[in-house]
Amino acid sequence: MRFEGRRQMHWYNPKTRSTETRLAPQTDAEARELLDGNLDTEAFVTEYERLRKSGMNVEQALIFTGHEFRLRQLELRVAR
Repeated sequence: MRFEGRRQMHWYNPKTRSTETRLAPQTDAEARELLDGNLDTEAFVTEYERLRKSGMNVEQALIFTGHEFRLRQLELRVAR
């Protein structure tokens, strides 16, 4: 889907620990804003930046960051 030239993305938001559909960010600043405001913000942003440096675009890196932290949360549940 596109709204005003922007795509919608479906992702797992590690900050809220929920899936959501929203307009995809177009800049790194917009992506970082979505990850900001949580005790784990530094870890989220570090993972996002690592993925960006590997060549992923903004939207893709944000989706993969959410996916990575979702997997970590599931691993913690299993380990308990």
